[in-house]
Amino acid sequence: MSKVSIGRREFALGAAAVATAALIPSRDLLAQTEQQASTPQDKQAQAALAKLTPESRAEVEMKINNIFRKYGARLNDEQKADIRRALSEGQDGLEKMRAFALDNGDQPATVFGPHGAQPGGSPQAKAKSKSQSKEGKR
Repeated sequence: MSKVSIGRREFALGAAAVATAALIPSRDLLAQTEQQASTPQDKQAQAALAKLTPESRAEVEMKINNIFRKYGARLNDEQKADIRRALSEGQDGLEKMRAFALDNGDQPATVFGPHGAQPGGSPQAKAKSKSQSKEGKR
């Protein structure tokens, strides 16, 4: 019997997605939102939502509802449609990033090199290497 380990965050996210999905039947939700889709942004959001898994759709809806709960009174219909579109289109990339396994000690693939910096390190490191090379010549 294998022991399955699940973190608090994964459990909470899964529980919230299941609870949201259970409260809103997906067929009714899609039919309702398709009727409301009047602007091009709404249609783009619906197309992006249709490509997502039910769990991802529930997560997007949860995020949208949270934003509308906090800021809904200050947003007009166009802004709400834009928020729906942005969250729906961004969810696919988010799922791909979550699927990529990383360990805590993994190093970045590239190293930051500011523009104008010369290869070989910082000025302090260059000065140190020059002083060591001078000592070797003596």
